[in-house]
Amino acid sequence: MVQIGKTDWNRIKGEYVAGGISQRELARKYGLSWSTLQKRAARERWADVRQRASAKVVEKVVQETAKKKADNATLAADIKRKALIILDGLVDDFAQVRATEHRESRKGITDIKRLRDLTQAFRDLTDDMPSAENANSELLQSLMDLERKTGNG
Repeated sequence: MVQIGKTDWNRIKGEYVAGGISQRELARKYGLSWSTLQKRAARERWADVRQRASAKVVEKVVQETAKKKADNATLAADIKRKALIILDGLVDDFAQVRATEHRESRKGITDIKRLRDLTQAFRDLTDDMPSAENANSELLQSLMDLERKTGNG
């Protein structure tokens, strides 16, 4: 129990408004009767102040969450754009090398088609992503898979 010479009502009200403690617990903590604290709280409308403060906190959390999701979506879109530029360049480079090395080779044409199909599948995957949170890991995984396949091809 906290003993204070003169009752610091601002401090007690502040603790109540901040949340996490009941009026009964505050009365016990500060050595007050619950009815005295309850009457003061009712007169000064502590519950309303607590509710408004809580609503402000919730609103701030919602805003920060929305901003974070927007930032993630922007990052994912940027990664997608850069990845598609890289993929398009790889397709062009691969096509030129294969065309030069295997002008008449059916395998070369098949490999180019498979790489183009992979690029289109990547576009489709990133267009239909379920959420911005998954975007970064899915894009990274797709790029690593592509790098592995083209490095070995």
